Amino acid sequence: MIISPSAISPYKIPTFQSGVAPFVGLLDLYPSAAAAYSVRRLSSTYAGSAMEVRIDTVGQPLYDIGFDENGDLDTADLISKAAGNDAFVRTWYDQSGNANNAQQTTSSRQPQIIAAGVIYQLNSKPTIIAQPTRNWSFSAISSNLYSLFTTHYKNGTGNQAIIGSGFTNYLWLDYQLNQFIASAASIPIANTFAINTQYTYNAIAENTVGAEIFRNNISIGTRVTGYTGNNITEFPYRTLRTANLHLQETIIYSSNESSNREGIELNINNYFSIY
Repeated sequence: MIISPSAISPYKIPTFQSGVAPFVGLLDLYPSAAAAYSVRRLSSTYAGSAMEVRIDTVGQPLYDIGFDENGDLDTADLISKAAGNDAFVRTWYDQSGNANNAQQTTSSRQPQIIAAGVIYQLNSKPTIIAQPTRNWSFSAISSNLYSLFTTHYKNGTGNQAIIGSGFTNYLWLDYQLNQFIASAASIPIANTFAINTQYTYNAIAENTVGAEIFRNNISIGTRVTGYTGNNITEFPYRTLRTANLHLQETIIYSSNESSNREGIELNINNYFSIY
């Protein structure tokens, strides 16, 4: 006689599912970002694409490119869609849930991700190249307090910026007068970054209070006072001089993330293998 397990125990026999562990992204660990852009998936609840690309060929078709099963940019699909042509990022989708998409509708100003069918890469990860005349705009984030986390690789001479306008090779993290994230003008870091070297940069900044900037998880200076005003209006690069800036990830919080700063920084570095 065969006795059913349910006949001898009031408890269900546990069942186990095989497969990969549930996806956990940076925004699952450190939520509430105001805007988040990346070549990787950042949140388990984000169901959208990574970016919208324009293929520089007949008809200038637009395609949404998503993520693969590992949460990486679906480069196989991107290469297939490019079909040997150049590809430009028209929209870099915001993964924060705030629909703060970074967009450039003018074709001649769109940053590039593929040249002749080959994806630009840094440390075996796809990267987007923004230039003085190639950048995005996104909706203003109204806050007097920012925590900014970004990857950075400068290729070439001239001024540069993460968000905003830069002068004399300083790292600037603000856009225009009266619009503030953090300004490096009072921080002695001019020309201390190396060209053709990748870094992580993050800043905790507040109007009238000041800012501290970290490079590769090491503080490189503070500013005692900041500009007045707020609202970011241009992302992530704007200057009239020659420069190239490779971007892979930028995350902005309208909050002081000092307690989480190192954890976010290390999460970025662990993925992109920067230092």
